[in-house]
Amino acid sequence: MSTDLKRGLLFSAMIFVVLLTASLASLAIWARVQTPSRSGIYAVFLNGGQVYFGTIAKEDDQRLLLQGIYYIQLKGGQTSVLADQSDVSLLKLGNELHGPEDWMEINRDAIIFIERLKSDGKVAKAIEAYKQK
Repeated sequence: MSTDLKRGLLFSAMIFVVLLTASLASLAIWARVQTPSRSGIYAVFLNGGQVYFGTIAKEDDQRLLLQGIYYIQLKGGQTSVLADQSDVSLLKLGNELHGPEDWMEINRDAIIFIERLKSDGKVAKAIEAYKQK
């Protein structure tokens, strides 16, 4: 086999490995963005004191897609979780006057923190009870 042929085959093999590595890296990034990275019910705390409860359907570095959304309403119509916890009700998103669909795309800049809820917590139990209706 000639030296030029060996160099050509080596070069082709190196190009193949580089393309394969780039393809696998792209696939891994796409899969991370496209599939839910978290299971269970989460509390998403936003700037201004609002909190939404639901499942994280998709997320990336810029946004989080929340579905099956519930939120707290306190006596007097307040929705901040920072208020007193007496006379609290859990509401399902979608029944408001403007009729939103049951999903929300939240900018990461608006999120203070995210917590996974225990399945035996009050909010998780209230969500499960609502689903049983």
